[in-house]
Order: sequence, then C-alpha cells, then structure tokens
Amino acid sequence: MKNLLFALVLMLLGILISFVMLEGYVRLTQTDGQNFDIEMWRYAKDLKRVSSIPGMGHEHVPGQSGTYMGVPVSINGHGWRDQAYALEKPSQVIRIMMLGDSVTFGWGAPPEGVTSNILEKRLNQDPDSPHYQVLNTGIGNSNTAMQVAYFLHTGYKFEPDIVVLNYFINDAEPTPTRKDNILIENLYSAVYLAGRIDIVKRMYLGHSDWKTYYQNLYRPQAPGWLATQEALSRLSAFCKQNGIALLLAHYPELHELAPYPFQNVQDLLRKEAQKNGIPFVDLLPSVIGEAPSSFWVMSTDAHPNGKAGQRFAETLHTALQQYFPRFF
Repeated sequence: MKNLLFALVLMLLGILISFVMLEGYVRLTQTDGQNFDIEMWRYAKDLKRVSSIPGMGHEHVPGQSGTYMGVPVSINGHGWRDQAYALEKPSQVIRIMMLGDSVTFGWGAPPEGVTSNILEKRLNQDPDSPHYQVLNTGIGNSNTAMQVAYFLHTGYKFEPDIVVLNYFINDAEPTPTRKDNILIENLYSAVYLAGRIDIVKRMYLGHSDWKTYYQNLYRPQAPGWLATQEALSRLSAFCKQNGIALLLAHYPELHELAPYPFQNVQDLLRKEAQKNGIPFVDLLPSVIGEAPSSFWVMSTDAHPNGKAGQRFAETLHTALQQYFPRFF
C-alpha cells in the first residue's frame, strides 16, 4: 500500500513538473506576439468583460490598453478602440458609426492601418467639406446580433448620421458565452494545448475544416444565421424610423479570393439587404488580383492589414457618396 501511494505521489509530482515546464516553454517561445490563439486570449482576458446589455454578450473594458500581435491597443471611455468622443454630436459634423467584429476593430493592424481611421482621414481631406467623425465600435469575437444589440441600447445615443454594419462571414456565429475554466483563464500552456488539440481534431478526427465550418453557419435553420436575419431587420427598422442612413458592407474572407469560395454566402447577405431596403456594398472586388497573403496582418493571421484597410476605405468612401449624397 505504501509503495502504491508513493508511486501515485511520484506520478502526480511528475505531471506537475511537466505542466510547469510546459508553461515555462510556452511563455518563453509563444509570447512574442506571433501566436494567434494566445494573443486573442490575452486580448479577451485583459480588455473584455461580460456586458450588462441584453444580447450583447461581451464588451470592452473602458480605459484599458495593451499590446497584442505587437500592436498597441487603447480602449476609450466608451469601450471602443478609438479616440474620445462626446456623446452629443458637435454642430457641422457628420458622424458615421462603424459596427463590426475584429475586422472592424482592426485586429493586428496599427491605428493608421485600421479601415475606420483611414476612411475618416480620406473624408476630411477636403477643407471645404463638412467635418466627418468615423466612430469605430468594433469588438473582437462579436457577431451581428451583438453589434445590433449594442447600437439599439447605446450606440444610437451618439447621434450618427450614417451607420455602417461591417459584415464578416463569421458574424453569423451564435453569441458566445464566457466559460469559467481555471486553466484556460490563467495558463498560457492550456491555451496553447487547446489550439493544438483543435488542429488535431480537424486534421485527423473528422472535425470540419474552416470552409465547411463557415458554410454550416448558413444552413437555413442555423441559429446564428436566424439571429443575424432578425437583427438586420430590427436595425433597418430602427434606422428608418429615426432617419439614420444605413449601409451593409460585406468584407471578404482573405484566405482565398479568386475564385471566392463563399459566393453563396455573399448572395444570401445581399438578398437580406435587399429584403430590408439596406444599401449593400461588396468589398471583395477591391482586393481581387493580388496574392491574398499580401493583405494579411501576418503570415499566420488573415485579418486585414493596412493595405487591405486602404482598399476597403476607398470602396466604402465611394459607396457612401453614391448612396447618401446629401452628406457629401
């Protein structure tokens, strides 16, 4: 009995030492800003909290900041990655509010490479035109239903003249819920292992690859897609009732561009826009013709870089002028 107990103690001690060594290894080799899983985990741990707004899920912690993917990120007092704005819109100012996820937020891009910042700079080039403010309310790992919930609860109070709903293919995911896991909450090694396990599942255990995963989000009765359609309808109705211009912008998935593997999803989104009377702009043509990776923030992360942000901002500028000439 004593020998068995001694063996168990040795085994547990060995496991503990192995985890300590793994934690040390991951902290030494995977915290240089290049590991997507760890950087996203740090961002969520440092800058997010559960939101009290019904349907929003999570939100940024106002006033927090950090460096992720080697890029500085500062959250203003309203919970946005943007400069400070007064709640009341100044006179002689046209406000454009950007709703969206990590693509809108500008994950991995420096401030000058974020689409909303580039768009604001472009809009204010002409000294004789009105002054424009482009408010970036994007939050990583949010979906359309969450973004609309935020706008209908709080965002509209900033008196935007135009709302741009920036749509990426994973915005039809169900609203995530925070899970209390002491290992995932505190250990780099747990996050690292979870990422490796996910890769093994997809490669060898029959879990869906990224293309299949995205396509499955748009099955007719997929709960996230149903929630997206309902949110689009609510947002459209609110904006029409309150005289707010609304634009739906489709952002391409940047792994493959020609032929684009998600044309059917784009068609579904365009149809929903038409059904709700929302002007629609497709940003895919702005990046076709060059290597997809040339638009990535890094070789292992296909979020849009500053080059993509520039193309997107140019196309958005043209679309805004076309659909809402009274503001230009």
